Amino acid sequence: MALAVALALVAGCAEDGTIRRAAPPSSAADRPTTTDPGPETPDEVDGFRPAELDWSRCETDREADCATLEVPLDWADPTGPTIGLAVARRRATGSRIGSLVTNPGGPGGSGVDLVLADSFGPTLRERFDVVGWDPRGVGDSAALTCGDEVPDFLTEDPSPDDEAEQRAIEAAARAVAEECGTEDEELLPHVGTDSVARDLEALRIALGDRRLTYLGFSYGTLIGLRYLARFPTHARAIVLDGVVDPTLDLEGWLLDQTRAIDASLERALESCGGVDDCPVDDLAAAYDEVAAAVERQPLPAGRGRRLGPAELATGAVYVSYDPAGWPDLTEAIVDALGGDGTAMADLAQGYYDLSGFTAYAAVTCTDSRHPVGADAYAEFADEAARISPRFGPTVANELLPCAFWPVPPVPVTGPVRGDGAPPVLVLGNRGDAATPYENSVKVAEMLEDGHLVSNDDEGHTAYGRSRCVDAAVHRYLIDLEVPERDPDCGR
Repeated sequence: MALAVALALVAGCAEDGTIRRAAPPSSAADRPTTTDPGPETPDEVDGFRPAELDWSRCETDREADCATLEVPLDWADPTGPTIGLAVARRRATGSRIGSLVTNPGGPGGSGVDLVLADSFGPTLRERFDVVGWDPRGVGDSAALTCGDEVPDFLTEDPSPDDEAEQRAIEAAARAVAEECGTEDEELLPHVGTDSVARDLEALRIALGDRRLTYLGFSYGTLIGLRYLARFPTHARAIVLDGVVDPTLDLEGWLLDQTRAIDASLERALESCGGVDDCPVDDLAAAYDEVAAAVERQPLPAGRGRRLGPAELATGAVYVSYDPAGWPDLTEAIVDALGGDGTAMADLAQGYYDLSGFTAYAAVTCTDSRHPVGADAYAEFADEAARISPRFGPTVANELLPCAFWPVPPVPVTGPVRGDGAPPVLVLGNRGDAATPYENSVKVAEMLEDGHLVSNDDEGHTAYGRSRCVDAAVHRYLIDLEVPERDPDCGR
């Protein structure tokens, strides 16, 4: 499933759990930096020298600045056509260290939206210009235009029970892939994460930062890892939260995610979503009863919608991202038992809103080898179903368009050591279903100088869920101090 951090979750990073609106920034364009500049770093990327950013007030938020970063469409042709990437920043309110560049995940999440939501608390806002960008293919950057076929694909039953349902979801997936190949033929081969990592280096140079300070969530951690693979000595501080294992291909990643999602939702169902006075005797059995019912006939779900097998499973999976949604899952299941699918359809929509589907598929299908063709992909989906009969097919078949993708993969799969990089802080939530905790452990050990910060909690990503985690992140980003050992927060 998509690796995005919902803005509501990241907003919890404010120390009091609310979104903080910073004081209006100073009119000074630049403030003195307290950062040790470190060694010289190049002012070009693969022969391309990015221009200094021309900032102006954002149209939708006059307290934030917006700009466009021009980068090559194809990094193998740095003198060829360029594309524009949307960038936003909130300037530091106090003694400025430099820029803190951040990405919320996806693929498909908008870093511009993350900045405009004022999603970081006063500790980081005081010391850093917080900067986000929309990666290529996303949002206000050179974005993919395909997507008309996506709604039909997402409503097909992701757990086909017969040949007709199997052929229907395959045809819908093929239509998504063919539309993207037709509508975005020029951009599609160049949206992979290694291109995005080069864009990040170009952004560092355009910002005027001698070295990069970066906080990546979820898929944003893969951007950070690929940056470390290419530009390890250009980093000042890198935080990876909710880590993608860079050694896994699509199948390995989705199968691990299936196990984690199944375990998380099993805990949610067994606890009745944390509701003290459970309205049903067995919430898991109630979910299965609803699943059987919507296989026979979709339920009305308000505003002309319907709740079918796809929306039911997707709504449940969305809840695995944050335990705050567990009571909502209980309510939605009980409502569906009574014939009203509205609450569950709303949960599914929350997942669909995390990031753009075509950007998610385009990057993932490009970054990793994957099953090609309907038969090979069906075998993979069957394996996921054996791991989790409830949710495995939904997790696997969400990326069924990869089986028909018009652009061959350019894999970025492999270990990353970051030789020569500074210490890297790696955060992991033990109850993370989207990016299993084991990924963080593995990556911290894989890196030449990785430092693990564990958090004993449910939900996707760790920053903003624990004062202990936040304190470790702040000490590292501001003072470049890493913990001597894993603080093992929450235990």
